[in-house]
Amino acid sequence: MRAGPSVIAAATLLLGSPCCRADVLLQNLTVYDGTGRAPFSADVRIHGQRIAAVAAHLRPTPGEAVRDEHGLSLAPGFIDMHSHADRGLLEDLDAATVSRQGVTTIVVGQDGQSNYPLRDFNARLTATPTAINVASMVGHASLRMQVMGKDLYRPSTPAELGAMKKLLAQELAAGAFGLSTGLEYEQAHFATTEEVVELSRVAGVAGGFYISHVRDEADRVFDSFDEILRIGREGRLPVEITHIKLGATGVWHLAAKRMPEYFAAAKRGRVDLQADVYPYTYWYSTIRVIVPDRDYYNAAKVAQAIADNGGAAAIRLVQYVPEPAMAGRNLAEIATAWGITPIEAYMRVVRATSAEVDSGQPMEGVIVTSMSEDDVRWFIAEPTIMFCSDGNLHGAHPRGAGTFPRILGRYVREQHVLPLEAAIHKMTGLPAHQLGLRDRGRIAKGRVADLVVFDAAAVIDQATIEHPEAPPLGIPSVMVAGEWVIDAGKVTGQHPGRPLTRTARPR
Repeated sequence: MRAGPSVIAAATLLLGSPCCRADVLLQNLTVYDGTGRAPFSADVRIHGQRIAAVAAHLRPTPGEAVRDEHGLSLAPGFIDMHSHADRGLLEDLDAATVSRQGVTTIVVGQDGQSNYPLRDFNARLTATPTAINVASMVGHASLRMQVMGKDLYRPSTPAELGAMKKLLAQELAAGAFGLSTGLEYEQAHFATTEEVVELSRVAGVAGGFYISHVRDEADRVFDSFDEILRIGREGRLPVEITHIKLGATGVWHLAAKRMPEYFAAAKRGRVDLQADVYPYTYWYSTIRVIVPDRDYYNAAKVAQAIADNGGAAAIRLVQYVPEPAMAGRNLAEIATAWGITPIEAYMRVVRATSAEVDSGQPMEGVIVTSMSEDDVRWFIAEPTIMFCSDGNLHGAHPRGAGTFPRILGRYVREQHVLPLEAAIHKMTGLPAHQLGLRDRGRIAKGRVADLVVFDAAAVIDQATIEHPEAPPLGIPSVMVAGEWVIDAGKVTGQHPGRPLTRTARPR
């Protein structure tokens, strides 16, 4: 049972122009319907924006386009539970790196940073539609910055917390799905658990959920998991650990041993605990996060942080505005180039880019290999854990273009980590339930026609660190609300996506 009120979402549904939308009958499909049950052979009829019929043999009707898919697989559109593809989305309406993966809905406003005010952002998305649907969280750090300005390296006062509660209620009323935090980042790291609990109660009363980049993903990761259970229990709402990881060598290989007890403890405490994960052992963020207590110029702590994250050679600087030539080199190579130690190089990078914290303009970024493959595989297989990219439209990490086909190709087909129908459920029906999207996430009559045609025998990611936007193979066609946004592997230029908003489910 869920620990808090359930939610649903309603999208503004606008009919496309007659030239761009036609009823269509898809024949000879292997259907993975999003429930997790075994696939079945069927034809699927789409009328307008919705699925009109699913049956073994459907006869064409007058004026209906007919497509023989020759046994290819059909799934509901994939839902990315943690995305940053809203950055630049209004300048890149096709969102091809997202839609080519089969993703039809992204959940943004993550890591505590959201578009404020949400009503204005959704209005822009409605006035200038994109190829994908967008669901938004409310960022905790964004609330703090609205109320506390730049004075963020401390807990909030009671008056400030009261002001944040009012802003949060405003954003939830505008249709946000809940509260997100990025407790490992400067803008939120100094918030107390009590501050987050109080805000979570507001989200819970409104029918939302809580999603968190937890306070420490490294040596103290299990303390962070304890904190999220407390927030769920005291905030009385569902909670989600986003891009779950064991991100330091000292906690490697513990997922199978430690994580079942967290889910069991959540159940005992009547906390609805879920998580999402991306299928890589390396992450992308600011280099500052590897020193969790922000004591950046303490040589011993920096040395320990570098060691915990796989050593200086495992920390690759992919962006460095002060000296662009350093981009693409790891910390060991940069230290050699500068004639200093890796510890001193770390401090130099932090000092040279400190202005980005207040300006919000990224000046550096790192890709760090700090997770073990066996832990990643356990998270991917766990039935309660959904999937996310944590990706950008045009980012340096290949997860922005490769996450979903990578799971289907490498972890399902090649490594047999989980069955295909289970993976599809974790990409569709499960996240739709978490968001309360009752008309998406499943192939059934009356559901919105967000659909993915894919070749289960060929789907695979091609994106790499060297070529992070390389498109996947084996996903020829993607439909959003009855319109093809990818067809025969090509971007169609159609933009049927809409902002999705939360409303309370009728009792």
